[in-house]
Amino acid sequence: MAELQSLVSKTGQGGGLMSPSVYDTAQVLRLLTPEDSTSPVVDWLLDQQVSDGGWGDSVLPLHRDIPTLSAILALRRFPQHPRTRGAIEAGLRFLRAQAPLWSELVVDELPVAAEILLPSLLSELGEEEALPREPYAKLMALGERKRKLISKLPMRAGVPWIHVWETWGTEPTTALMDGAGSIGHSASATAAWIKAAQGRPELESFVQRGRQYLRESSRSTGSELQGVVPVGAPHTYFEQSFVVYALLMAGLLDDPRLSGPVTSVMRGLTRALGPQGIGMSDHFLQDGDDTSAVVAAMRALGMDADPALLYRFQKDDHFIAYPGEMNSSPTLTARCIHALRMLGKTEGLEPFQNYLLSRQEPTGRWSFDKWNRSWLYTTFHSVVGLVDSPHMDAVYKALHAVLSAQSADGGWSSVGPANMTETAYAVLMLGFLERHGVRHSGISLALDRASRWMMRHYSPFVPAEVKVKCWISKELYRMERIDTAFELSALLMLRMRG
Repeated sequence: MAELQSLVSKTGQGGGLMSPSVYDTAQVLRLLTPEDSTSPVVDWLLDQQVSDGGWGDSVLPLHRDIPTLSAILALRRFPQHPRTRGAIEAGLRFLRAQAPLWSELVVDELPVAAEILLPSLLSELGEEEALPREPYAKLMALGERKRKLISKLPMRAGVPWIHVWETWGTEPTTALMDGAGSIGHSASATAAWIKAAQGRPELESFVQRGRQYLRESSRSTGSELQGVVPVGAPHTYFEQSFVVYALLMAGLLDDPRLSGPVTSVMRGLTRALGPQGIGMSDHFLQDGDDTSAVVAAMRALGMDADPALLYRFQKDDHFIAYPGEMNSSPTLTARCIHALRMLGKTEGLEPFQNYLLSRQEPTGRWSFDKWNRSWLYTTFHSVVGLVDSPHMDAVYKALHAVLSAQSADGGWSSVGPANMTETAYAVLMLGFLERHGVRHSGISLALDRASRWMMRHYSPFVPAEVKVKCWISKELYRMERIDTAFELSALLMLRMRG
């Protein structure tokens, strides 16, 4: 409880806390190359290379090409470094081995903005590296469609489609810089804008704001190494809204012991919530994910909210985060259903629930989501959207899938050994079902085993030995406080359960 109290009180500070990004760190290094060829960021980048020659988490192979290409392009700028040549050659071998994976394109399995980023990086790489382009044909065609779609959208500060400005931007207009000093809350896009503005005295004050943003975003990684940056920042309200939603899922949001920090966080969130919803920060477009999490938390604490806040994110039979998305999110849709039900809107949910049903696999799992790679996370949220509906058969199928996936020692993982984060997803789902009257003899036994496993692997105020990256962006990443909030909430729920 003490650790959770501390975490909630800190949530949102520094724009959020997240793991460093290979892609964005490499892009900033390449675009704003330091004069010092011995930059410690070069060594950091080299140290992130995996033994197979690639960069990025091997749990999802398609999510490794973007950081690998970016790292190669950055390291090319430092030919005098004794390690770069070998690293580049190994990276290219990795990419050649990876290329056939792209021939069969499944949109739901793509990293965020892959259809824009990967063609751009391949173009930067050039043809001389003997990397076949044929396997990427479908992705490139998808990228052309996306570019045409983007060209019709307004170009202004704080919108998601300028998050990858580094791939297509040329003119550094000041209207693109937001109140955080960033271009699209992206270190890469901001670095590209700064480079494009070089030699323009009239833009110097904006360049300095952009450089200050890069310094601040570097601190969001928790690294002491200046120049190592995250996939995006600031994520203030994203972090806060998902932390309070984790508490809600554990039945802890109204716990008196958390009332002080929860009240403080909710005061900030409700102040930021406007008629269009809430975004990841004060300077970014409102989105359906953060808005639904805040609305659900508000209602759980007895505050009113307008259902129109959620319906503005409706797109046909599901809900979206932003305009122009090419793949949908079951977890976002389920969270919107959950929030609407909490607001008393029980009519008209059938199309959205049917959408969830259409995404469930014969195994009972939901495996694919736009924003998180763990099937345990996606299944957990999808079940929340279907509980107390006419579709309890789907809920029981999911329940069986989760129960059968528990490891012999009591934890869960989608890939590899059990870990705290994904065990928390499973535990919170089972606890939610138990509190909502779902009866199954396996729930209590599974939670008891999970409790013993989590206690064996928990040390107060000490980071977990194994940290997994489940969040999807240009590469996989970890939202440190959000993930820890899920873990601590699940653990505390188990302890209170007895």
